[in-house]
Amino acid sequence: MKKSTFALAGILVSASLAGCSTTSQVSGKPDPSASNVQVSTPVGTKAAVVYRKPERVKITGIGYGAESTFSAYTPGQRRLMAIRASKLDAYRALAEQLYGIKIDSNTSISTLTAKNDSFRARVNAVVRGARVVSVTPMADNNYETVLEVYVDKRFFEDTFIYRSDSAADVKTPSEVCVTCYEAGAY
Repeated sequence: MKKSTFALAGILVSASLAGCSTTSQVSGKPDPSASNVQVSTPVGTKAAVVYRKPERVKITGIGYGAESTFSAYTPGQRRLMAIRASKLDAYRALAEQLYGIKIDSNTSISTLTAKNDSFRARVNAVVRGARVVSVTPMADNNYETVLEVYVDKRFFEDTFIYRSDSAADVKTPSEVCVTCYEAGAY
């Protein structure tokens, strides 16, 4: 009697777990972790898979480079270095658009007069998939490089943390600062 009970229990457990597959490729359905698939699962129901076509946005970066006046370089070396400088400047412009830029500033004031004002801009990013559209010689031995990269619109939603999913999460300045006064109170 005990052997048949264990056998029946084993069959029931294996039958109930047979539908719990970890890969959706076996059943012919696409993987919900792919970037073009959104899964919404209300509590107590099966997952509904909604397909969305990726919306691509073209981001363009333009950079400029000037030839060096160092006399030890040959004209070819000066030209190649100016092209390289313009390409790197274009990558920096792309990175600023994709990931933002961090600005550090410092102002010194003496006798209510600004004495020293300094700024520092930093970008820390990885740009992949950009292609060179053009490298154009300009006047005075300068060069202009145009780069472009295509990104999905969701890139900006997923990259920036200050984005809010609902209007309920957005707070007014008076809700954030409890010791602040309204402008009309002064």
